[in-house]
Amino acid sequence: MKIARTFTIDYNLAVTLQKKPNQSETVSRALRKYLSEDGVYDLTDVTTFSLIGVLQSRFDRDSAEAKLLSALIAMCKQS
Repeated sequence: MKIARTFTIDYNLAVTLQKKPNQSETVSRALRKYLSEDGVYDLTDVTTFSLIGVLQSRFDRDSAEAKLLSALIAMCKQS
């Protein structure tokens, strides 16, 4: 059985999630993993782009930090 829920998430995370073909399944898998009985959340399971996106969401869009992270994303996409 499934149930619809509404949550507030960071903008960059929403943009990244929007690119996934099945957003509900992606969120469900991530939550299952996060809430697993062992309680271990390993950052090595997170993609580089997700990590950068989370960091970006901590800064104002026009800040030097956000611009630096945007440049890093662009560099990663080129290689």
